[in-house]
Amino acid sequence: MKKISVFMACAMMLLVVGCSKDLEVTVKDNLEVEYGDKLDHSLLFDKDNSDEGITVKEVKNFDAKKTGEHEITVIFTNADEKTKEETLKVTVKDTKKPVIKLKKEKLEITAGDKFDAASNIESVKDPVDGDIKKSEDKKLTKNGYIISSDVNAKKAGSYTVKVTAYDVNGNKSESSYKVTVKKKPRETPAQNNNQSSGNSYSNNQGIYTKPATGNTGSNKKPTQSKPQTCKAGVIRPNSIGNSGKIFNSEQEAIDYGNKIDNENSNIIGFGYSQVFDYCGNVMNKWTVSFGYVGEMCDKYGIGC
Repeated sequence: MKKISVFMACAMMLLVVGCSKDLEVTVKDNLEVEYGDKLDHSLLFDKDNSDEGITVKEVKNFDAKKTGEHEITVIFTNADEKTKEETLKVTVKDTKKPVIKLKKEKLEITAGDKFDAASNIESVKDPVDGDIKKSEDKKLTKNGYIISSDVNAKKAGSYTVKVTAYDVNGNKSESSYKVTVKKKPRETPAQNNNQSSGNSYSNNQGIYTKPATGNTGSNKKPTQSKPQTCKAGVIRPNSIGNSGKIFNSEQEAIDYGNKIDNENSNIIGFGYSQVFDYCGNVMNKWTVSFGYVGEMCDKYGIGC
């Protein structure tokens, strides 16, 4: 009986010692966390090399919205409510750049139109912090976006608008779009029959307006005589402009004139007018004439 009592006493002592044993937790140090992300507690310790049933009870001194190295305190626990406190190092990094969304990749305006570069920007946002505001500070490097543009809305040509955005931590994004400024066609007073001739050439020296007869660039009246037989609805050749083109609408004529004018440096302007039939009636069709550098200089002193 005495031996049995001693054995039982020893067993009880071992049991008590076992219950007072500290938690065994193998921590993971020098972790990296993305800016704004929630801290994943399972990454703070090695489950396979720690006691069973270990969980994280509390984390102190961690701020996911503050970049850099953090020294945090973690309190671990188990099902028996034993606890163990450890100090770890965690680095918060911001690797997500701002997102710039444009309404269109290309814009087209007519010379003289008002132009606002910011009107083509749909949004500028940071994935974590949300909207980023426009700034006028060209030296900006954090928390805002700036616009740089070479657009001259008064002069025909091709231009670029660039948008540069920075988040609160200095991450940078860039986006750009193209702006085409078209020449504005000149308009002249209406003819006696209330039809607009639209025939004019212009440069910085002045404006030359052709007669409203649909001729091919001369300021003289057509010399071709009218045929003896009136042919209503048949286009009279000498009423077609020097482009040799006939269009079904005034806008088609203007668009064609702008296109050729922008492509050819020898052209200093264009005119558009309606054509006539053999009976002298104005037809519902249009033509285009171009003013060339040499011709306009010799005849009218324009573009010399």
